[in-house]
Parts: sequence; C-alpha cells; structure tokens
Amino acid sequence: MKRAVLVCNGTLDTKHLYANISASDFIVAVDGGANKLVKTKFAPNVIIGDLDSISKTALKKFRGVETLKFPREKEFVDLELALQYCVRHKFVEIVILGAMGSRADMSLTNIFALHQLPKNVKAKIVHENQEIFLLPKKLSIEGNPGETISIFPIKGDAKGITLKGFKYELNNFDLDFGLGKGISNEFKNKKVSISFKDGLLLCVHFRKWF
Repeated sequence: MKRAVLVCNGTLDTKHLYANISASDFIVAVDGGANKLVKTKFAPNVIIGDLDSISKTALKKFRGVETLKFPREKEFVDLELALQYCVRHKFVEIVILGAMGSRADMSLTNIFALHQLPKNVKAKIVHENQEIFLLPKKLSIEGNPGETISIFPIKGDAKGITLKGFKYELNNFDLDFGLGKGISNEFKNKKVSISFKDGLLLCVHFRKWF
C-alpha cells in the first residue's frame, strides 16, 4: 500500500512540500490544505473537510478531484476525518504536513489525533525540521549525533523508561506527566533506542534538515 500524505492548512511552505512528498504518495488535502498545493506540481487524490477554508482558486484547479464534504458543525475536526479515511483505506504509513499553526488549540488537537490511530499504523506529523509521533513500547530511531530529541508522557505518567545511545541515558526511569525532564536530549550515536513499560509517550525529533 502506498504512503498517505495529509496536507493541512497550517504553517507549511513549498520547500517542505517538495521535501516530503514523492511521486508515489497518495495525497489527501485536508480542507484548506488544498491551497498549499495550488502552486506546486502536486494534486490531491482526495479533498476532505467542511471546505470552510479552501480557496476558490483551489476549488477551481482541483474541481475534478474526489471531494468528501462534511457539515461545518460536526463531531470530528477535518484532520480526524482524513485520518479515518486513511484507516478505512488501509494505509499503514501516514505523513501529516501543515498540522501546526498559530492556533494552539488546533495544533494540540492535531497532535492528540495521532492517539486515535490503530497501533499498526505508523504516523507522524512533520513540521519544518521536526518529526512528531507517538512511541511504541520499544523502538530504535536513526539520526545524526547532536540532533535534539524530546519525549514526554501524555495521558498520565510513563513508567520504566530506558534510553540508550543518547547524551543523557536512562534506565527503568519513571517520568511524571507534566514535567519537562524528557526535553532536549541529544543523539550520541547514529541509532538510539527507547523502551518503556507503561504509559503513552510522545516524541519530537529535531532533524538537521534545511
């Protein structure tokens, strides 16, 4: 199955579109995310949302694209609807662009939407040089020495965290919800490992891009 790339209407410039979309990707424009594609070589495979922020120019350019329109007053935000579409169509790799913006409430909602996905779906939000994703109980991550990586628990405390290959390593450490002890760690090796026994951990990996 091809990778799905969801393009939202948050902070996103053209160079990041070209850096993160390949010719084989299935592109989902999340409402006004279609505006970001107008002046690029990319066209969405489907447009999803209540269409309250999509421009007339985008509607005209992509008038032949399948469009799933929802009422403005609805149970789910547009990104959640797009993620549900991807799950129904059995995408197991999802990249989300433009999910972060000037509204903290929407940015947080978009991040927390990752928790709604099945465990077999590998999804991440890419914002500039940052990759944001939920961690499975055990994972190895590749990066460059010196890159910054932060972890923090959501939905309560995280128990039994072990970090290897980092500047600051941990062994069976309990990280309390709401504290910043997991912020601004660094890659010491090109490959690091993270494991934990209980809880839910969010990771932000700052890559040396651009």
